[in-house]
Amino acid sequence: MDGNENGRGHSLGVTLAELIGAPLWGALLGEGRERTHRAGEVLLRQGDSGTHVLALTCGAVKVTRIEWDGRLRVLAFRGTGDVVGEAAVAREGMTRLATVESISDCSVVVVEKGRFIRFVDRHGLSPVLHQHALIRLGESDRARAGYGGSCERLAEALLALAAAFGGPVRPGGLELAVTRAELAQYLGISRNTVSTRLREIGERIVSAERKSIVVHDMAALSAVAGPRR
Repeated sequence: MDGNENGRGHSLGVTLAELIGAPLWGALLGEGRERTHRAGEVLLRQGDSGTHVLALTCGAVKVTRIEWDGRLRVLAFRGTGDVVGEAAVAREGMTRLATVESISDCSVVVVEKGRFIRFVDRHGLSPVLHQHALIRLGESDRARAGYGGSCERLAEALLALAAAFGGPVRPGGLELAVTRAELAQYLGISRNTVSTRLREIGERIVSAERKSIVVHDMAALSAVAGPRR
């Protein structure tokens, strides 16, 4: 399988690391301790106290929320260079509004609440965090606003997840712990449409397991997606 560079033109959008620049991102990482997770692990849980934030240094995660009627809603996917969990540290007593789960092996830096708040204040980053939140909202809206359930659109979404992973890809492929139902909800299409389009793309390029999707050929997937719009 070819490396991630074949999909670099596709991404989940602007990361916090890109917004604040490499020096400040490196300084933020220096405020915490590193931790690793395997694919499928819960990193943050809805309803828990906001005691810390996580800076993603390698890997990708999904952000989900259980609604009042019990339905699970996929809110977003995040990858290397982003921060998750920052909303719950903004105000005292605020609990986490969503669950964050790894969809690949990943590394994070855990920054405790007090250190994160002081870092933000010291560097005047509150406006940047607000801007980033708006960018994220716009990205999620655009993901659901694409036209139909085409192979191109699904391929582009998978390339974005693969690019967000940010680490070396094993020869056997990149396994993403995301289901067809979660992809369908994120893209605003049906699960059956996702299954049909995956078959059309072909198992040599991407295959679906019960709880994961495996990208086998990044270059071929990029060819399916076509030029980025």
